[in-house]
Amino acid sequence: MKKVIRLVGVQLWAILGSMFALGQQKKRKSNSLYLGFAALAILLSGLSFFYAYIAGMGLRVFNSIDLLPTLFMSLTSVILLFTTVYKIKGTLFGFKDYDMVMSLPVSNSQIVASRLILLYSINIVFVLIIMIPMMLAYGILAQPGIQFYVFSILTLFFIPLIPIIIAAIIGTILTYLTMRFRYSNIVYIVFVFLLLIGMMVFPYLLGDSNEALVEISQEINNQVSNIYPMSQYYSKAVIEGDIVSLIIFMLASLLAFSAFSLLLGKVFKRINSVLMTGRYRRKGQTRLKSSKSSSPLKALYKKELKRYFASVVYVMNTGFGVVIMVLGAIALPFIDINTMTGEMNITGAVKDLIPIFVVFCIATSSTTMASISIEGKHFWIAKSLPVSELMIFKSKILVNFTILAPVLFATLLICFTMELPFIDSLLILLLAASFSVFVSIYGLVINLSFPSLIWTNETVIVKQSTSSMISIFTSIGMVAIQYLLIMVTGDMKKSILLFLVLIWVINLILYKRLSTRGIRQFKDINC
Repeated sequence: MKKVIRLVGVQLWAILGSMFALGQQKKRKSNSLYLGFAALAILLSGLSFFYAYIAGMGLRVFNSIDLLPTLFMSLTSVILLFTTVYKIKGTLFGFKDYDMVMSLPVSNSQIVASRLILLYSINIVFVLIIMIPMMLAYGILAQPGIQFYVFSILTLFFIPLIPIIIAAIIGTILTYLTMRFRYSNIVYIVFVFLLLIGMMVFPYLLGDSNEALVEISQEINNQVSNIYPMSQYYSKAVIEGDIVSLIIFMLASLLAFSAFSLLLGKVFKRINSVLMTGRYRRKGQTRLKSSKSSSPLKALYKKELKRYFASVVYVMNTGFGVVIMVLGAIALPFIDINTMTGEMNITGAVKDLIPIFVVFCIATSSTTMASISIEGKHFWIAKSLPVSELMIFKSKILVNFTILAPVLFATLLICFTMELPFIDSLLILLLAASFSVFVSIYGLVINLSFPSLIWTNETVIVKQSTSSMISIFTSIGMVAIQYLLIMVTGDMKKSILLFLVLIWVINLILYKRLSTRGIRQFKDINC
């Protein structure tokens, strides 16, 4: 156990060093960064409390307030499952320091356990941010006894275990099925996208959305049980104070975790060996092919695009918003919004929210926020290339443009389906293009200011690094500004025009900064 704890400690130190400026990276950050993380945690906790309180008020109307803890626990578990599946490749399999870790005097099962605990450590933060505010909201609304708080806190640390194990099983199966393909990463990414989309669509296929309101509480209870059977033990333990259910919930989670670590240890080395050595390639694929000359910018662009698709975590974290938007745009012609919402005619309100939806999907799709850090120990190659720094920047920005290109198609399809006037459609299309420019340049500016080349897991720089957090949440903050403009002006066209002016002023400032200070920052980064 000591070896597992030591392995986890080293990995967590690397993550915290990147996020909170520990060790050698401390001199590169300021106290304002810590305040930013604290403010973000408080904001997310506040949102969790708000939604829990609103949901609890609705459930209390039907005398079903006791469903609130179980509902939030189950939804949290499902979200953890979603966000952990695509981290498996890169955390359990194909991770950067595989050779070094395998040379240590530890067993395969211990290595697997340490990697799973690493995933647990990342996910438990999310659980605390969601579940603790829910406990407070439930306490205010239901005024439970002390046993509720004691049992809730005890179960809190066991909630992520089963979702992580299920995600690891799915990720292991997908890795095994796709590792023999020539382009295994692309195939794996497609499989994960299809799986996550299927998980999102499946609940809507269950039941009728037009059920009477008096049956809502029972429907919620049934849905929760179908999604996650362990919720029954959680509910009995937390709500009813059943100590037997509490023990079953905790023991089942621990035993499942231990058993899975042992079982995965049997195939861990084999799968990683295939991934690392590339034995999935067929014979004859290694023969030399005639080379074609390309312009420097085109060659850099191809290199950046290839590096992007080489990382499953990178693609999933920056491309999911685009995929959801495209699929939503394709499905929209087959959906009757008024039928779904009963007697409420909200088509007009939905039309006003189209700009918000478009901007939000783009805000979550910045590839440049990690395009410097992803170079890692190979960054010296980029610095030694006989091309200008600005050309390197342009190649990274072009990759982001490529990923965001389907957004323009989806925007046109949405506008056409919703029968928006030509001028409104044109403005929304300009909004999508302009915000894509902002996200691409801004992400690169932030990554140049907060580079992190020392990492062993791509998940750290793509999801938990200072650069990624600042870039994503600031971009989402721009979505809030767009919404406020709509609220203040009361007119979609005026709000879009004002937002376009703001965005292009910022874009020009960012490009000027990128071509001056950004070049100096690029040269000053130590490999």
